[in-house]
Amino acid sequence: MKNIPGNDRVESLLRILSGIIGFIFLIMGLGFLILPEVIATTQFFADTARAVGINSLRGDFGALFLGMSFFCLLGVFSAHRWLLQVPIVFLTLVILGRLISFVVDDLPMVMAGTLVSELMFLTVLTLSVISYSFSSRAQKSPPALKTVFNLQFLVVFGIVIIVVAGAFTASQQIGMRLWNGLAGRSVRQNMIGELPDGLHVGLAGTGSPLPDRKRKGVCTFVMAGKHLFIIDSGPGSTLNLELMRVPLDNIQAVLLTHVHSDHIGGLGELMFKAWTGGARTEPLKIIGPEGVDSVVQGFNQAYSVDAGFRFAHHGPTVANLKGAGGTPETIEVLDETKGAVVFQTGDLKVTAFLVDHRPVEPAFGYRFDYKGRSVVISGDTLPSESLRRQAEGVDLLLHEALQPEMLRIISQASITRSKVIAKVTTDILTYHTFPEEAARIARDANVRHLLLFHIIPPTPMAFFNSAFLGDSRDYYDGPITVGVDGMLFSMPPNSTKILKKWAL
Repeated sequence: MKNIPGNDRVESLLRILSGIIGFIFLIMGLGFLILPEVIATTQFFADTARAVGINSLRGDFGALFLGMSFFCLLGVFSAHRWLLQVPIVFLTLVILGRLISFVVDDLPMVMAGTLVSELMFLTVLTLSVISYSFSSRAQKSPPALKTVFNLQFLVVFGIVIIVVAGAFTASQQIGMRLWNGLAGRSVRQNMIGELPDGLHVGLAGTGSPLPDRKRKGVCTFVMAGKHLFIIDSGPGSTLNLELMRVPLDNIQAVLLTHVHSDHIGGLGELMFKAWTGGARTEPLKIIGPEGVDSVVQGFNQAYSVDAGFRFAHHGPTVANLKGAGGTPETIEVLDETKGAVVFQTGDLKVTAFLVDHRPVEPAFGYRFDYKGRSVVISGDTLPSESLRRQAEGVDLLLHEALQPEMLRIISQASITRSKVIAKVTTDILTYHTFPEEAARIARDANVRHLLLFHIIPPTPMAFFNSAFLGDSRDYYDGPITVGVDGMLFSMPPNSTKILKKWAL
C-alpha cells in the first residue's frame, strides 16, 4: 500500500505523543512505588470514602483488574495464548511493588495472603503460556517476548531500577525537601477562611454513636459572610474541622442542639483548640438547651490543669487564661410554634426552634438566614411540625436520618451476641426520623435540597446509599444527598445556586 502524503509525519507525531504518555505512566508508577503516601494524599486516594478516592479506585484499580481479566479471557478463549503475557507482566509488577513494601515499610505483612494468591495466579498463567507453546495446537504467534525483552527494554528497566534504588538511598534528603514544600503549603492553605461571601455549610461529622470508619461524631459548621458557627461537637469532629482548615479562632459561637454525648463529646477539644489556636482573650460562647451550663463547666474543669500548663509554657501571648474554656448561654424553653432568635446582625439571623427528641427535652434545631439564602439544621428529632414550618422554602435542609430496615437487621444479628446492643438499636427507632419521612418534610416545606446526616446505621460505602434512602425519592423529587464528612455546600448571596465541594 502506498503511503498517503503526510502519513509519516502524523505517525511520527503520534509516536512521540504515545512516548510522552508512556513516560507519564512511568512517573506515576514510580511515584506510587517510591512515595505512595505522598502521591496518595496529594493526588488520588486522599480518602477513599470521598469523591477523589472513589473516582481513583474505580478508574485506576478498575482498569488494572478489568484489563488483566480482558487479556486473560481473550488469551484463553482464542488461539492467541501469548496474550496471557500481558496480565503476567502486570502481576509481576504488582508482586514487585508488594515485596518492596514488605522490605521497606515498617508494617506488618497484612497482605501476605494476597501475595500468595498473586504468586499462584502468576505461576498458573506462566505455565499456561509455556505449556501451550509446546502443544500441537499452538499457532505461530508474534515474537512477544523478543519484542518486549529487547535491548531497549533492558536499558529502560535498568534506569528504572537505578532511580528506585537511588530514591530509597536518598530517602532522608528527599523526604526533608518534600516536607519543606508540603508543610509550607499546608500552613498557607485556608480554603474555608477564603470562601467568598455567601452562606456556606460544611459537614465535619455526619456519624452517630454507632462506630463508623467514614464519619466522625455529628458536627456542622456554618459560615455566613465572616460569621462562623459550629453546630454540635461530636467525638473526633474537631480533627475534621482542622483538616478542613476551618479557622477555629474566628468561631462566633457553638450551638448545641441537645446534650447527648455524641453531640458534645468533642466540645472540650474544640474549646481548647479555639483558645490556643487563636490566642483568644475571652472564652468561647456555647449556646444550647438547659444543661449546657453543666456541660461547659465540666469541660472547663477537666481542662483547667492543662490550661495552666499551656500558660506556663507559652505565656499570655498564646495562652491567655482569660480566654480559656467556654461560657455557657442557655436558650429558654420556646413555644413549639415559634422560634427564638439567638444571634442577629446585619444580614444574618440565627433562629433556634424546638424539635421532638423525647425523652430528651428540650432539643433544638437551628435556622440560618443570610442575604436571601437559608439553611435549617434539624438536630436529632422525630418528624416535627415546628421543623417543617421553619424549613419552609429554605435552600438546604440538613436532616438526621435513620434507616429502620437496615437497623433492624443489625438488631436481629446482635441478639445472640449482645442483648444490650439489640436493645439500644431497637430503642433508637423511637426518636429519630426515617429517610422517607425526611423526604416528605422536604417536599411539604418546598425545600430546594435535602441533605441527610447523623447517618444510622453506618453505611461503609456509597453503594448502600440507594438502600439507605429506601423510597425517599418517591416523596421528594429534589436532590437528596447522603452526607459524608468533608462535604461543603456554598450558596452565593441572592441566588438559587447550591454549589457542592469537598473540603477534605
